[in-house]
Amino acid sequence: MNYSTNRPSYARWASEDEIKQSLCKVNFNETNRQCSGIPLYTGPDEQVYVDPSDTHTMIIGSTGSKKSRNIVMPSLQILAHAGESFIATDPKAELYERSLNMLRKMGLKPLVINLRDPRRSNCWNPLTIPYRLYRNGERDRSMELVTDLANCMVKEDSANEPYWQNSAADLLAGMILILFECAKESEINFKSLLALRIQALKINDSSPFIKENFLDCLDRSAFVASLLSGTAEVCDDTRSCIVSHFDQAMRPFFSQDSLINMLSVSDFDMSSIGKKKTAVFLIIPDENTLYHRLISVFVKQCYTELILEAQKQPGKRLPVRVNFMLDEFASLPPISDFPAMITASRSRNIRFNLIVQSLHQLRHQYGDNAEIIKGNCENWVFLYSRELQLLEELVRLAGTKSNEEPLITVPMLQTLDKNKGEALVLHKRLHPFIASLKDIDQYRNVSNNVKQIPYPVNTVKAENVFDFNKFCKSKSSIYLSLMFSGKTEQEISMEEEKRFMSIGDDDAVLEPLFTSVISDDREIEEFAASAGTSLLIKER
Repeated sequence: MNYSTNRPSYARWASEDEIKQSLCKVNFNETNRQCSGIPLYTGPDEQVYVDPSDTHTMIIGSTGSKKSRNIVMPSLQILAHAGESFIATDPKAELYERSLNMLRKMGLKPLVINLRDPRRSNCWNPLTIPYRLYRNGERDRSMELVTDLANCMVKEDSANEPYWQNSAADLLAGMILILFECAKESEINFKSLLALRIQALKINDSSPFIKENFLDCLDRSAFVASLLSGTAEVCDDTRSCIVSHFDQAMRPFFSQDSLINMLSVSDFDMSSIGKKKTAVFLIIPDENTLYHRLISVFVKQCYTELILEAQKQPGKRLPVRVNFMLDEFASLPPISDFPAMITASRSRNIRFNLIVQSLHQLRHQYGDNAEIIKGNCENWVFLYSRELQLLEELVRLAGTKSNEEPLITVPMLQTLDKNKGEALVLHKRLHPFIASLKDIDQYRNVSNNVKQIPYPVNTVKAENVFDFNKFCKSKSSIYLSLMFSGKTEQEISMEEEKRFMSIGDDDAVLEPLFTSVISDDREIEEFAASAGTSLLIKER
């Protein structure tokens, strides 16, 4: 068959039969259904047509275009009825409040990371997963997550001088590694990071405490030494600027006791999201983008845990499909390696649904990688936008008719009927079509009663805090020199004893010389109070 002469080269609209044959029909209120996905087309009564494959979807619509009501809320209902897990960003908490009763009825376990009110939230410690990887010998993977966390927490896209940001990120990563190597698991939390920052960078005799009493004893080839030397071993003015940038970036996460408490432990296992049907809501203040940093960290860590869990399964796929429903995706700080994530996730039973206001936002965050992300989304759903470049791209993608006129025009895209839920859908290799997507309240048996919706109650207190000064004072220079070598604490102690026994009486003093004045608890409390939080270091 000659392809060029036997197939039409012009564009046309997909017929209703073609649409229905390409998608899977589900009844909106039907339980235990065999397929699920976001609504791409709706029929009479409760009929909804979805893409049941592992295909990723990009949903484009400016503020007020009914992305949540026409697509996200119905999608969560469909996924729950199919027994699939999902992780949804929820800026207004409306998804959680509208869905909770239905989720419990369907047997999904609801989890809430509530950055609007950390006292009404499940607990999640961003340091737990990289710490356990570190302790289990997977230090390269742990270091990747630590670097991602440090970059997300400290770096800003708008900075003109990246040196200060990069140095502050290295400082944060280095201090996290100190906790991983030196602290007990119960002390791995943000409160310990604050205490470590206060103690380690206290200036005595013109140099910070950490230089004389820790770094100078380390093997200089240790990676942590390179991370910390950029702050500890520079001139006073440079160090002050780095520390100032660090303090400014971390202040929102150090200044709220309720947030520190919420981030001090994890009360759920991320890997279980791919084994048991679970609904995770990430409630974030859309008026304050500082907390978006934690969401990017959560998504990356959750993806990492799910991939590790998938690798344990016989078919290298999660037993329960996990759907990421990421509203305001292009407003989140860039997620490290996201193009690779979206490429590899399909074979692991993971789907991404990316909800953006404009492609300009996406390009701003991901640069050239935005094209890779777009290319991996085989479903595009367009609701409304004034972004001319986006509109022209959609016109080109839809193609031209036999008379060389465009199938879709910019005015047509600008006049899609919001009240009818009209949306332009580009689905895989099917011709384009206009769908009328129903508002969530148009479906039967959907509760809109959000009064007195219960939230988790967080009673956790971050009480265990690592004392860096006491740790340094209790260890010999030999012990410190053996750290960060991959050895366990027991192995380091045995090696230390061997070296002590091999040293004669006339050899140099082995203990580090503590000429620095060690901060007392009162001084630490005063510094913490200036950051707006309380800090009490208990005896180890």
